[in-house]
Amino acid sequence: MNGWHLDEATVTRYAHGRVTMAVAASVEAHLLACAPCRALLTPAVDLARLRSLWDDVAERVDTPAPGLVERLLRLARIPEDTSRLLASTPSLRASWLLALGAVLGFAALASEADERGTLLFLTLAPILPVVGVATAFHRRLDPAHEIGLAAPYPAFRLLLLRSAAVVGVTSLAAAGASLLLAGPALAAAAWLLPALALTSLTLALSRRFDIVHVACGVGAGWAAAVAGAQIEGGRFAAFGTAGQLACLLVTVASLLALVAYRDRYATPLGGA
Repeated sequence: MNGWHLDEATVTRYAHGRVTMAVAASVEAHLLACAPCRALLTPAVDLARLRSLWDDVAERVDTPAPGLVERLLRLARIPEDTSRLLASTPSLRASWLLALGAVLGFAALASEADERGTLLFLTLAPILPVVGVATAFHRRLDPAHEIGLAAPYPAFRLLLLRSAAVVGVTSLAAAGASLLLAGPALAAAAWLLPALALTSLTLALSRRFDIVHVACGVGAGWAAAVAGAQIEGGRFAAFGTAGQLACLLVTVASLLALVAYRDRYATPLGGA
């Protein structure tokens, strides 16, 4: 490199974007260390084009185009800052929503075969919001985790907003899939209170433990409770009056714990 310099023809072609990527990389590496060649390049640069390129870069960096979720939130009169924080939630992305719909649809269609399919749906539907909430906050799964923590937003408020959005979207999907269930409408809605109980319990425990570990433990505990109730009292015992009352008590206790310890959520959710 010390004995090689750019000629005027190469500089002109480079300035007008008429060189290959390999030549451009070589030219740029040389320009970093060679002041005379940088001086040769200066008069060949189209300043108007350069300003236009930099203005475009600055516009894209400073004002990124909002995605579909963010645009819908803004149409719902949700403030821009809140819309952006919610739209960055991994559990509101198309990949998650498609997977969610596929799982719920499969479980709902399986219910047409026999009652075991209905039991599968009622067991699975309350766990999905828990998975969505865990995905929304864990630092290894959320690419905007640090941005959310650094935002001038109370951590507890962000926790509630994102959780409400995830649970709302998941519940709407589950409600739609439950219309495919065979049997009475009351049975099709039996998953709703367990979903609230499991999600609120996960959020309450995430103050002290890694939220993904909590979600796994809560989901496994719920599945074990359904299986135990089935052995003791019949196939849908976990979704009867006693089971619904237990879920209501868990929901109320978890929400009270969330409010009582709301200042503790200033620490990052999800652990290291």
